[in-house]
Amino acid sequence: MRIDAVARAIPSLRVDNDRILEELRVQNRGRLTSHDLERLERKVSQALRIAGTDTRYVLDENESASELVLRAARDALGRADVDPKTLDFIIYTGVGRGCIEPAMASAIQPGLGASNATCYDIMDACASWLRALHIAHCYFRGGVYRQGLIVNCEAALASHIEWDFTSPDELDHRFAALTIGEAATATVVSATATDDFYFTFRTFGEHAHRCAIPQPSFFRFFPEYTGLPYASGRFFARSNELFPIVTELIVGVWKDDPRLQAGRYDIAFGHEASERLSADITTKLGVRSIYFPIHRRFGNTVSASVPLAMSLAEDEQRLARGDRVLIIVGSAGISVGFATFTF
Repeated sequence: MRIDAVARAIPSLRVDNDRILEELRVQNRGRLTSHDLERLERKVSQALRIAGTDTRYVLDENESASELVLRAARDALGRADVDPKTLDFIIYTGVGRGCIEPAMASAIQPGLGASNATCYDIMDACASWLRALHIAHCYFRGGVYRQGLIVNCEAALASHIEWDFTSPDELDHRFAALTIGEAATATVVSATATDDFYFTFRTFGEHAHRCAIPQPSFFRFFPEYTGLPYASGRFFARSNELFPIVTELIVGVWKDDPRLQAGRYDIAFGHEASERLSADITTKLGVRSIYFPIHRRFGNTVSASVPLAMSLAEDEQRLARGDRVLIIVGSAGISVGFATFTF
């Protein structure tokens, strides 16, 4: 398999931490006492500073998520010099979506004119893009398809944020939503006679309850989680509990895999829930010096984190053809994924 092109599209509205704090004031003035509101602001400011979150981009009122992903897809297809009609498949991947049914990929297909592509969605939280890349690789190895497109649009995510607080203590499971940034990416992939892609994944489902965006039917599926402060459609994550566990699991999978440890890498990318978390993990793996961070500039862009970083690194001449790439992903589930390949 070859990655022919990776492209990105970023919304136009830049949101810094001051704007986040102002929104919290507006939403909670009159709801919280002045003392609790000041306490909430202090806690948020401190948490954002620790996470390394400075700015993120979100859709402005006159922007649509569908146009954002189409822009990224057209850019990627143009860079790869690929006619959309030659695509065998489109995989839409990630958390951001306008509907559960039909597949988001089907809704995007007409806008690209990719009339011959079969279309469907893949979701594994922040590991979604890496899962889709693995599936594309399996298609090509099996001789099923020759060329495809992977897209995501982690945008229009504001509805997943709970702004109204009854206590500053609720920040413990709501803070992660305040680091979210939006982006769309597109990755053109094609079959090659040989390749050196290597993937490995592990899932630790006993931790699935620690991070979620529940549907209205959630407690009918999981009554054992009744009592946890889940709200339908809202992002729940106890980061202070989750991050140490994710770090331990990622490091454990790395140490159990001699092939990963023996690899020579020129650059590394990862899902960036926070700058501090990425720095801790890459230090433990011994690859911090080659890691390309983007969280401070774009926040947590969910499943778009890795392809967004790759697109930026290529444009900034940090990623070049022939480079050996390491990808590190930890996501809700908990899923841990690694990939290595020559770009």
